[in-house]
Amino acid sequence: METAPEAGSVSLPASRDLASLFQEEFAGTTGLAARWAAERVQGNRRLELSWCVPFHAENGIKGSFNLYWNAELQGFLATRLGPTAGRPEYLGAILRSTAGRWANWQALRASTWVRLQPTPQEGESAGEVSTRARSSAALIIDSFVIELVFTLEPHGA
Repeated sequence: METAPEAGSVSLPASRDLASLFQEEFAGTTGLAARWAAERVQGNRRLELSWCVPFHAENGIKGSFNLYWNAELQGFLATRLGPTAGRPEYLGAILRSTAGRWANWQALRASTWVRLQPTPQEGESAGEVSTRARSSAALIIDSFVIELVFTLEPHGA
């Protein structure tokens, strides 16, 4: 990750670290490659589908992992991997595994317990630009773009 966090803190992953976590989970689940494309993306209105994995830490910090994609990618995954891969829950499960790996890393690195919360089907709007601390990455799968966004709420919010 970007920097070693202080004891009991939650760190904001660098964009490339965030992408690497997702790339490993995606490749392990699908056998397909997700290539690095860009960092610090601000939301793409053409990516109308989303999944969110919120979390909270024992010190009160809250945040979420959000993944954005479009229906064409879902169709591509269904064609390549079967009908189950054509459902939003499929990418949602990969995102949840990504968030779980990050939470485990936080617990080991910072001695902070991070708990994933129940996953709602919809995150914030893909076009919404947040004032919260954020790290984001765009990845390419075949010819499709996905956006992965990590946000931290202001402490005490």
